[in-house]
Amino acid sequence: SELKTGKGFSSYGAIVEWLKFQHGLEVEYATVYALVRYKLGAKLKVPRPQSHQQDEKLVSEFKKNSVSSLIS
Repeated sequence: SELKTGKGFSSYGAIVEWLKFQHGLEVEYATVYALVRYKLGAKLKVPRPQSHQQDEKLVSEFKKNSVSSLIS
């Protein structure tokens, strides 16, 4: 099942479509949103945006020298 893959959904509309095509369920967007957010307490798995201009070497250095890496 899609829910067991760990990939998650990129939008609540994608969940509506998945329910329709995989299970034949016609569920309104607002209902899906309310169930997922409030009943299940879940959030969509969407990566944070990254600048295409960022320097990977600088990002790596920052991560190595960050406070959290020093503590653990």
